[in-house]
Amino acid sequence: MAAPSTRKSGKGTINAIKKVWVDATSTTFAIVMADDGRSRLAVRIGLNLTEDGDDYFLVGDRVRYTVVTGAVGEFPRGQDLTKFPL
Repeated sequence: MAAPSTRKSGKGTINAIKKVWVDATSTTFAIVMADDGRSRLAVRIGLNLTEDGDDYFLVGDRVRYTVVTGAVGEFPRGQDLTKFPL
């Protein structure tokens, strides 16, 4: 039986965007500084472009995110990154 997941929402600011390569596949992560100032979170971002081809997430953007905590011993996962106005 799997342990229940706990979801917690948070707000923060993107302070870096990093591309990580694993074999021949790249994945982009936004490094988010939480508003509490005590933690940083890497959130995987998918296609990082608007319909016009411009970058959607930029360093300095204010964002909301969700942290999902699973079973004991598993690392929390950041997901559901969205922009929000100041």
